[in-house]
Amino acid sequence: MYRINRLMRGVLITTDEVLFHAPTQQTIDPRIIEQSIIVAEERIIRPALSDDLYYALIEQKNTEVTAENKATLEQQINDSLPEGSEPVVLAVGEIVNAMEFLNAGNMKLWKQHLWKLTAECVMLLATPEGFVQFGAQGIIHTQPASSPMNTSGLVTPELRSVKWVMDKKMMDRIDPLTEAMHAWLCRYKADYSLYKRDCGCDAKGVAYKRKSDIVLGLYDDIDNPHSCGCYED
Repeated sequence: MYRINRLMRGVLITTDEVLFHAPTQQTIDPRIIEQSIIVAEERIIRPALSDDLYYALIEQKNTEVTAENKATLEQQINDSLPEGSEPVVLAVGEIVNAMEFLNAGNMKLWKQHLWKLTAECVMLLATPEGFVQFGAQGIIHTQPASSPMNTSGLVTPELRSVKWVMDKKMMDRIDPLTEAMHAWLCRYKADYSLYKRDCGCDAKGVAYKRKSDIVLGLYDDIDNPHSCGCYED
């Protein structure tokens, strides 16, 4: 999925990639999503990946347009757009973001965990902008309150509902996805040496993070050549 990165700095995800994996209508204002990407990645994704892995991924996934690669990138973007889309003409200095730029290991991480997690985080951070927005008149609700004059059937929810939704998204969607990615990266730590979050191993590769003194399945992965050598219960 080749797309222009209009944020003019390296990021992991594009607006179209968010829409692919996020629980939202396809008609949402893309600018709300776009302007939440950097915040979501800095607030949640970069700490979850650790700095070294995050910056390595965004360096791989973003390519600056030059005079030499301009024609190739234009062709790649236009070939990946839906049929009937207006052809894209790139300018030197623009940034193209594509998961196709990732190497095999990082592509596996992206598809298995990171794409979905990042999309969910962007939508979480975009939620307040779906509640109120800045306009010419100042801060306004995105939809008018229910009244005889409002016949659209769309009403901005109460603040307590928005807070509930954000809490549920964090606890029931983002937290489990983050922990699943962490466990997966620890399992294949040998393939992701830039991942610096604690996998619960001491200097000898023995797990020290356990819920109890009873260790079940201690040797289940003993033959896994990709494991970091740390076995947790």
